[in-house]
Amino acid sequence: FFSSWRRLWELGAMSWRDVEELPDFSHMASMPCQERARHSVCALQDVASSMSLPAWMSRMNAACFAASLDFEDVCAMANQHPFGPLAAEASQQIHEEAAMVVLAGAMDFGSSWRDELRSFHGKGAWPTVKQGVESLSSLCPDLKAEWLYSLSHKAMAMHLGLENAEHLEPFVHKLHQVVREIGEGLIKKNAKSMAEHLMNFLDEVRGDKHAASKLIQELAETFPMAFQDTAYLKRLPIYFYKKAQAVVCELYERFHLLDDRFDFADIDLLTGNVDPLVIAVLRKHQVVRTTWDLARSLDANTDLTTGGAAEVSLRAAATAALEDMAWLGRMKGFPVTPVMLGNYLWGCFGKSEAYVSAQRHLNRDTTFY
Repeated sequence: FFSSWRRLWELGAMSWRDVEELPDFSHMASMPCQERARHSVCALQDVASSMSLPAWMSRMNAACFAASLDFEDVCAMANQHPFGPLAAEASQQIHEEAAMVVLAGAMDFGSSWRDELRSFHGKGAWPTVKQGVESLSSLCPDLKAEWLYSLSHKAMAMHLGLENAEHLEPFVHKLHQVVREIGEGLIKKNAKSMAEHLMNFLDEVRGDKHAASKLIQELAETFPMAFQDTAYLKRLPIYFYKKAQAVVCELYERFHLLDDRFDFADIDLLTGNVDPLVIAVLRKHQVVRTTWDLARSLDANTDLTTGGAAEVSLRAAATAALEDMAWLGRMKGFPVTPVMLGNYLWGCFGKSEAYVSAQRHLNRDTTFY
């Protein structure tokens, strides 16, 4: 009897310890979206060891890597789009071009399909998606809700230039699902088009000090498959909102000088745009550290599970690292943001010959990058 009672007590104590060791993230739910993302990924680094996470950030290595960077160069490249800008039609009005930016952001995923895509038609994921977005927008500039919802799988493949690529069907299927969900989400909002919905929402938050955050939240709630980029690790909520933040950043860069509805007061609070290439650069510099088991999986090109501990901890570690490194840049007097830094690592490091072969993690199932 006593041995059984002791065992029950030990199990209870272990459960209590598990609860006590986890930080309280409940306060983050009321934060603006960017702050929610920043706080959750940074707080996670403090408990990465006790939670036995497979990936974490080394603050010492982040500081060493930051010390080697030319922050003047980082700031000089701040306004250069790292992925190549969308080609807007000369006749497009602001509301139509803005709608195209949102569609592009929603469809901007598939980096893990880059090898198969290049083998098929010589283009990577973003150039393939860019072609599809520009094709769709040229046919229906305001991106009507009913039209998006009724778009067929065959038509989606045609717009992407992937009609005869059976081995890429899963990628096309995901993109088709995202576009249909956008149409469905707009219909549920009683919006005739993406352009109408976006501009009406921007009218509502015009001049709001949390306008960017509220737009991120609206995108995530209305189009969750494309933008509700959150996860849980042992009951802890981790927020990324990667693509929603990228859309808001792009809208600001394109239009804030032309229309004050896009002049978001909280634009500098955005977190860095972290994709597998940025993570690979940070891994190469030992800023993002991993267990041996995860390192072997990455080297073997094993697909990671969406929302799994490996994927979430990798992304969180890289996002937190950009926060630390950007802070160090600001301490030196440079107005550097995590967004600038992420784009710089992607464009200047990731595309250089020394980093082309850096191993990126794969996740062909995600719609978030």
